Amino acid sequence: MVTRNQHDGGSSSGWWDGLPAAVKARVQRPAPAPDPPAPLPPEPVPYRPTVVYDLTRLAVLFLAVALANLLFLLVALSFLSGREPFGH
Repeated sequence: MVTRNQHDGGSSSGWWDGLPAAVKARVQRPAPAPDPPAPLPPEPVPYRPTVVYDLTRLAVLFLAVALANLLFLLVALSFLSGREPFGH
């Protein structure tokens, strides 16, 4: 059943008070949400000297193995060619 508007006018005062509580709760604006906390600045990327140090050691190790292989092959080649390895 529909109730007739008591004031029949668009600018009648007190219209909000005449609404049922459930309608008021549904129509009211929600309370503004609190502002979120300011974001923390991003953490700087840490410099990793240990990684650079480890990679440098690995490169030096590869170079040492390559030089040792080259020296071994030169000595083996000198023995196979019939001459003495270091000189006369």
